[in-house]
Amino acid sequence: MAGQNKRLLYTMIISGMSVIISYAINFLVTPYITENLGVEAYSFVSIANTAVNYASIITIALTAFIVRYISVSYHSNKMKEANEYYASSVVACGVLGVIILAIAGIAISKLELLLNIPETLVKSVKILFIVVFLNFFVVTFSTPFSSSAYIKNRLDITGIVKVAAKILDAIIVIVLFVLFPANVWFVAIGTLCASIITMISNVVLTKKLTPELVFKKKLASLAKVKDLAKNGVWNSLNQIGNVLNSGLDLVISNLMLTGIETGEIAIAKTIEAIFATLFQTISQPFQPALIRSYAKGDMDDFLREMSKAMRICGFFGAVSFAGFFALGKQYYSLWLPSQNATMLHTLTMITIFNYITDSILRPVYYVNTLTLKNKTPCFVTIAGGFLNVASMYFLLKYTDMGAYAVVITTAVIMVAINMVFNPIYAAKCLSINPIFFYKILLKHIIATVAMVIVFSGLGKILAPTSWFKLIISALIMSVFGLTLYVMLVCSSNERAHIFIKIKGKLRR
Repeated sequence: MAGQNKRLLYTMIISGMSVIISYAINFLVTPYITENLGVEAYSFVSIANTAVNYASIITIALTAFIVRYISVSYHSNKMKEANEYYASSVVACGVLGVIILAIAGIAISKLELLLNIPETLVKSVKILFIVVFLNFFVVTFSTPFSSSAYIKNRLDITGIVKVAAKILDAIIVIVLFVLFPANVWFVAIGTLCASIITMISNVVLTKKLTPELVFKKKLASLAKVKDLAKNGVWNSLNQIGNVLNSGLDLVISNLMLTGIETGEIAIAKTIEAIFATLFQTISQPFQPALIRSYAKGDMDDFLREMSKAMRICGFFGAVSFAGFFALGKQYYSLWLPSQNATMLHTLTMITIFNYITDSILRPVYYVNTLTLKNKTPCFVTIAGGFLNVASMYFLLKYTDMGAYAVVITTAVIMVAINMVFNPIYAAKCLSINPIFFYKILLKHIIATVAMVIVFSGLGKILAPTSWFKLIISALIMSVFGLTLYVMLVCSSNERAHIFIKIKGKLRR
């Protein structure tokens, strides 16, 4: 158990490094683009990524369960079946990716008819979309090759690869911006190169970690693809709900608000994307242990792993939200001094509000994938999505809320779903009492509120005016946050165990 926990910690640290590098790229590139091309130009980076989310509605039907089916078959010692799923998914991902690339190419050729693009940016924005969709193809095709790391619980290795790929990403972006006039599509080139490196590494890892998994075209079958898709189709429908909840906001902004307002929302959503990536990165290392426990039918071990995963993810969610609440305005003043820091901070806090609950429930979302019960969550997400779009349109059309109308509806609806539906449905899928989830969730919310209050007080006392002081302030708040979270969320036995561990480390 100690060895597993050390590997888990190591994996989280390595994966966290890739998030930091991604953040650093955005941190350096965003002000450069906004200063040289305007805040409106930056909005198209987010819009291009949103367009990929639309395409993922189709691919997720296939890719959502690839790792699950291959891993469960492997752990059940059904090697022939595992290889059939492996071969079928490789072929299907390749074919589907090519089809989507062709459709995207047609749409991009007429992009200026679909979006309001300044004439001076049309060519750059089209290149941006082309590169973003090429990256989407690479990521889709590489999905089956990521199974081995889950099977052998070696996400630490893939984490190192991601860090190396992100470093390459950063180098390419910096070189392009230094050597050539600023162009909005430079950001996407680095991401594409990083994805290619990651895919090649995953292919090599598959051969090293799971030599039993061998691609043989004759093992590919339509029946196995149907197995993947019949459950995955519900994830596709769920993705429609996700698009309605958060994927149409920039498009609607582009059509109904000014370019500056759209750019401000895009900047706020850049921070949201970092939050989403952070929590996905933190929750992912727990998935191999959850798969293994579930495949073996060990519910006690499964719930122990789930509880641990929720609280660790919850801590990062609480400290991130409270920290940005206290220091976000100073952050924007230092990062984008020519922009409206108060407006950006307010938009960002509304945008990331739902991550108070989303962060701690990230491991819980995985229950739907493990139990193959996705229909009901799909309908709930779609219903929430339609309500979101309708509310957004109403507020934009009949009120003067402006940019706030775009972000506030999503936050309210997503928090409501997380509080009322997700814990109850996950408990039903596992045949356990939902109190198991709510006890952890409610303690987490109390701890988050406490952190917001304490961090706000510390922010006024520290009042950072430079990057160095801002970083020191964030570190001080993190220490206070960890103490608060342990005291408010962990049980007395767990607190005693943690303090014994700390004393032991200090004595050394």
